[in-house]
Formats: sequence, structure tokens, C-alpha cells
Amino acid sequence: MNDPDVIRLYFERREEAVAETKNKYGGYCLAIARRILQDERDAEEAVSDALLAAWETIPPNEPASLSAYVGRLCRNAAIDKRRRNSASKRGGGAYDAVLDELQNVSGGASPETEAEGRELSEAINRFLGGLPKNKRVIFVQRYWYMMTEEEIARERLMTAGAVKMQLKRMRTALKAMLLQEGLYRG
Repeated sequence: MNDPDVIRLYFERREEAVAETKNKYGGYCLAIARRILQDERDAEEAVSDALLAAWETIPPNEPASLSAYVGRLCRNAAIDKRRRNSASKRGGGAYDAVLDELQNVSGGASPETEAEGRELSEAINRFLGGLPKNKRVIFVQRYWYMMTEEEIARERLMTAGAVKMQLKRMRTALKAMLLQEGLYRG
């Protein structure tokens, strides 16, 4: 079943939509959640939360890309679960390191604020659109899929040091762009 047909099932409020979404994108969502949570049961719970969120938000939303939409819902559910799980025991994990790297770029801006989050998202999309494909892939692998520098290096046939340096340069360029646009509060 193709995505428009699945979305139509959501609009018809047929529960089959959730099953079709899980069939088609469950593995993709599980991979996203595992990377963030590093716990199988928590990852499965995040996927379930994402499927419930899809049911609750389609309609009124009509996503242009169902895979991107449920991937984002799953990532958000996994991040929320991660925050709840680590609220009392801060620090140490790879996930926290990735967020710390971006926190330094955003200047502590609160992405939870809807308007700020939207502006920041649009700025990051413009930034990514101006990067060569290889650098854009590295950035997304690190900050969307939460891959380690070593994993990216293996996949991109680079050294971990080269990946680290490219990420540092991209963060610096992004920070400069955000500063120029008045979105950096450092």
C-alpha cells in the first residue's frame, strides 16, 4: 500500500492505517528509537507512542512524506522518553554529548518554544541546503540519527578525526549564521 492510500485510511479513521504504517515504517522507526534510547523495550514503546501520535495528528495534518512524518514523531517520542529516563541521572551518554554540541551552537535557546523552534528549524534547513551533500549527510547522521563520529567515519570511509573536524567547522558556520540572523543568544 502506498503512502497516499495509508494517509487516506487515517482520514477515514480506519485503524488499519496504524497497522499499515507499522508494517511499512516500523523498522525504520525502531532504528531511530534504538539509537536514541539504547534499550529495546524503551525503543518499542517510543515506536508505539509515535504510532499513537500519528493516529491523533492525521488528520488534521496531511504529511507530504509519511516516512519523514512518522520518523519525526518517533524521534520526538524517543527524545521525550530519554529525557524522562535521565531526569534524575544526568550526563555521560552519547545522546547528551550530541545535544551538548548543538546547545553550544544555539546559545541555550529553548527549542521547546514553538516560535523559536520553528525559526531555528528554518535556519538550520537553510544552512543544510547550502552545504555540499557529503557534509549535509554527516551533519544529519550526527544530529538527527545520533550516530557517533566513529560510526560516521566507518560509513563515509573517513577517519574519526576528519569527521570530528568537519562537524566542528559546520557547527562554527551554523553558529555564525545564527548570530547574523539574530537567532544566537550567546
